[in-house]
Amino acid sequence: MGHEISRRSLFRTASGVAAAAAIGGSLTACGGGTGAGTTSGKLTMTWWGSDDRHNAYKKALATFQKNNSKIKIEERYSGYDGYFDKFNTQVAGGSAPDLLQMDTALVAQYARKGVIAPLDEYVGKSLDLTGFSKTLLAAGTVDGKLYGVPSGIGTNQLTVNRSGLEKLGLTFPDPEWTWADLKKIALDVRKKSGGKIYGVDDGGGGTLNAFEIFAREHGQNLFSTDGKKLGFTPETLQEWWEYWAEMRKDKASPPAAITSAAHNDLTKNGVVIGKSLFTFDIGVYGAGGSITDATLDFLPTPQGDWSGAREGNFLNGGVLLSATKASKKIADSVKVISFFAQDKTAIKDMQLQRGIPPTEKARSLIAGDLSDTDKKNMANADYISKRVAKASNALAAPTAPPAAATQVWDLLFQSNLAIAFGKKTMKAQLSEFFDQAQSALAG
Repeated sequence: MGHEISRRSLFRTASGVAAAAAIGGSLTACGGGTGAGTTSGKLTMTWWGSDDRHNAYKKALATFQKNNSKIKIEERYSGYDGYFDKFNTQVAGGSAPDLLQMDTALVAQYARKGVIAPLDEYVGKSLDLTGFSKTLLAAGTVDGKLYGVPSGIGTNQLTVNRSGLEKLGLTFPDPEWTWADLKKIALDVRKKSGGKIYGVDDGGGGTLNAFEIFAREHGQNLFSTDGKKLGFTPETLQEWWEYWAEMRKDKASPPAAITSAAHNDLTKNGVVIGKSLFTFDIGVYGAGGSITDATLDFLPTPQGDWSGAREGNFLNGGVLLSATKASKKIADSVKVISFFAQDKTAIKDMQLQRGIPPTEKARSLIAGDLSDTDKKNMANADYISKRVAKASNALAAPTAPPAAATQVWDLLFQSNLAIAFGKKTMKAQLSEFFDQAQSALAG
């Protein structure tokens, strides 16, 4: 695909979290380094991404510099692998970039180590955040202060093989659907396909995002505010696993062998290989979308269908733009951040390169130039955004995840798989999961 939807997961990769964790106490002592930028006097900006993202950034920055002739920008860019390792080395050596693209999964760690700067004093002045919702800004907020401005709307959704549904004569679900509705249509897929296709990939452990919404529908978060404990109860996780055990038993979801093979390999995802029509893996479009001929569409994660169920959806910020605390050019960096947030030319240049644009203004500006599938993807994100904004019973947006989040994610996956393979009883696996997850979070 030509663009990047930077919502592959709430927790991007284990390597990124490990790199952030490696900043250690030495950076705390030096306050994030003794200096930033270069001796050339230019503002240094760094980001990761594809060639398309690089080109979009460079085009937009050329416009910024033309309109702000006193600010010269040195551009540094790479892929994601090794990005934060290099950043850590630069911070320790006092040569960190002035402005950087930040991962929402890592912002809390860098903020608390004093590596990146709070931006609150600029908001409403040189930093224009008109149109940004409070729930979205929470993605870059740590301990009540804003450390990063979101580049887009990150939502948790399902990717659907719409052409496959239509071929079976099934109706595309209403976006206000429930977990019971998901089970019904998954069973219908299995029946209508003559047992050849499963309805939905096993979500019991495959993605932490789906369970997070389920927990929030019960009024619980994944983690405590300080990130040192789990925020949900064993009863909630048991209910979740029981749902998926029943889905596997009824063949509405695939067996453990298919789920295991697809773990961290989009080429083996059920929707990509034609074994299922629904998947919680939001990376299928933007990555796997180029290797399936299916016509794709998107849906919000199902709602709770029990008494007292709450709105579980929330918004996360795609990637962020942050300024390093040791920089002498924070004010100039803020001008660049505000430019990407509000300038029409920058918005059109970036399109979906950093995720679904964060404001209605931005989304309307690029809508006419998008492919049909991109339009559907953006429309679903817009739908979720508006629903969350109107919800009176939603929890506050979750805080940035702790360093051990990827360990908890893997524990969830492996635990669900052990149950699916029949290696452990659900009761035994629940006890083991909570013991190991709490130990990982306690550090």
